[in-house]
Amino acid sequence: MGTKVKPVQPTEIKDKKIIREVIAQIRKPISPEVIKRNKKMDAMIDKFMK
Repeated sequence: MGTKVKPVQPTEIKDKKIIREVIAQIRKPISPEVIKRNKKMDAMIDKFMK
């Protein structure tokens, strides 16, 4: 009554273009607009936490 377990194959990513695009997005620096917006959100969070 033992169950048969199939061996798990490692996942292969075949499309290298997608990989390069994801790595480029990760390495891309944060834009000044996003930094400014994050600072505003931090200030609002601090205001509500007090």
